[in-house]
Amino acid sequence: MKRSRELGSVETPILDCLMRHAARERASFHVPGHHGRYLPQPLSAWLGQAIKLDLTELPGLDNFHSASECIAASEKLCARHYGAYRTYYSVNGATACVMAALKGACPVPGQRVLIAGPCHMSVWRGLVYADASPVFVPTRWHAERQAFDPPSPALLEVALRRCADVRAVFVTSPTYQGLVADVRGLAEAAHRHGALLLVDEAHGAHFGLDPRLPPHSVAEGADVVIQSPHKTLPCLTQAAWVHVMRPELADAIHEALLFLHTTSPSYLLLAALDAAQAFLRSGQDLVKETLDRLQAYRAFDAGTDPMRLWIPTGSKARGAQLAKRLEDAGMFLEYWDASGALALFGFGQTEREVARFFEVYRTWREEAGEVTSDGGWAGADLYEAPAELAVRPGVIHHAPGRRVPLREAVGHIAKRPVAPYPPGVPALWPGQVVSERHAELLARLWEDGHDVVGVGADGTIEVCDA
Repeated sequence: MKRSRELGSVETPILDCLMRHAARERASFHVPGHHGRYLPQPLSAWLGQAIKLDLTELPGLDNFHSASECIAASEKLCARHYGAYRTYYSVNGATACVMAALKGACPVPGQRVLIAGPCHMSVWRGLVYADASPVFVPTRWHAERQAFDPPSPALLEVALRRCADVRAVFVTSPTYQGLVADVRGLAEAAHRHGALLLVDEAHGAHFGLDPRLPPHSVAEGADVVIQSPHKTLPCLTQAAWVHVMRPELADAIHEALLFLHTTSPSYLLLAALDAAQAFLRSGQDLVKETLDRLQAYRAFDAGTDPMRLWIPTGSKARGAQLAKRLEDAGMFLEYWDASGALALFGFGQTEREVARFFEVYRTWREEAGEVTSDGGWAGADLYEAPAELAVRPGVIHHAPGRRVPLREAVGHIAKRPVAPYPPGVPALWPGQVVSERHAELLARLWEDGHDVVGVGADGTIEVCDA
């Protein structure tokens, strides 16, 4: 195996060690069971030589659970690029990083975490893992964009003044639709009140690689930043990393992360992370070329990620029509729904691919006419007031539950998150008492055919008795 010209002289410690071992090994008498030789077809044909790099903890290949050689060296290179105190790799996705960040930042059960804005389901799992007490800031629905706004520093400041003894603030930026928060302002507000700022930047590992991209959250003053390079960098699915800026948090977060990992981590994913950290330094020309290409077709809006295009569609039928047009041309969106469609662009896409996408998109836009929204999505009312929990998620998680019809759940405590999808943001959190308003609105959404995660096929949700 030869080193790729694309990486040039950029350091890739893990990849180099794997390739050196593969060149030396004549026969394998160790795991994995394919021994670098055999996998059933057609998988073997698709994977090609990559099978030879699917190795285990052999001499010279380091150990993920006590990294001190090539894995540690690669993590240090990644940390140096972002300016972090420590960076830790994850082969269990950003979900494990989010959970570890909450556990490491909140070592004492019951410590308060202020959840600002829409967040991923992994936050609930992290709250259970840490046995932390969440406090919620109101989530604002932007009617024109048909998406949730990221939290603002002013809104966070008000929340912090009302809530004493907050250990950490957790925010998501960018949002799934690509809206970017004022992380510097959020960090300043959190630090004024003695709180840590944890940022789920899963969709922003590419930030800072070009002046037209938003700055990454490490540079903006966050204390812990979670990123999924597999989402926006040339990397493999499930590969992620977490940056820690505070030395006193590093060991606790690392230990919490290892608790969530297999003792047989995929070296292919570790190699992908290694190549991704190298791309951060070797890929500037490709990043610039991609952004130049996109800018020829569309303007970049301030406060958004130019690598994704959120298209308000005004109706589910229009979204389906756009998705169908693109699929007929062999192109597939990230997702689409009644509120809009989301297209993600990558650094490896060709001029022809981008041109064809915008050709189909513009044809659809001309035929669809001006897309307007009355902002009347019924689910928006579910998020007007912040959730208040009667029981911590970590406590309710272990309590016995039972299923009841939505309208009969009033007065009971939700055991599982209930989230209209899209947008996938919980309207009921575990530990929250179900109100008449929530029960009625959620029941209407479900009866109208809206997908509501947490509601069974029979219209029931899981609750605990108050």
